[in-house]
Amino acid sequence: MRKSSLAALLLFCVCLVAPPVDARRTGVNYVSKVFRDGACLPYVYDEGDVVKRYGPGKQSVDQSGLIRRLYRDAVSGFEVRITSNPDVAAEFRTIDEIRVSSVASGYVVLDKVEPLTGISLKGVRIGDPLERVHKAVRSTMKWDSVVEHISGVPADRVCGYQEDGSNVCYYVRQNKVVAMAVGFGP
Repeated sequence: MRKSSLAALLLFCVCLVAPPVDARRTGVNYVSKVFRDGACLPYVYDEGDVVKRYGPGKQSVDQSGLIRRLYRDAVSGFEVRITSNPDVAAEFRTIDEIRVSSVASGYVVLDKVEPLTGISLKGVRIGDPLERVHKAVRSTMKWDSVVEHISGVPADRVCGYQEDGSNVCYYVRQNKVVAMAVGFGP
């Protein structure tokens, strides 16, 4: 009897000091899903659903007028940028792109996503060599390559365009993948 009372007291104390569970944390793991699927399947994600799942993130509007929300994976340290277009009314707004990067923007980001350790896109992981990217995109889809900046750092962006309207992009520095993205549209 004494042991069960002690166990109950201990459990009660643990519940008091344990951090609260964020109710937004239930539901679809949109970031993991889009990378696993390699496309927005079965359809593009609703921005409202994503914000309910992960919180508002560190929100900004870029020079093109697109809404950028930053999140962090506390396990891998990856930064996640989710982009949407404000030209569409909020209740109808969808996600245009989800990017996972090992190159941090330097902003303090409090909202988090699910653990992304080991995440891959079409068999390519962050840290893989450029050759893996070429195998993933060149043989199966139309592709292009340009130089783009990630958090002020130049990287070669290699994108493959799929018939369903989705695109997959890899950002490469010094022959290694530093970021990956899945988007929908041009």
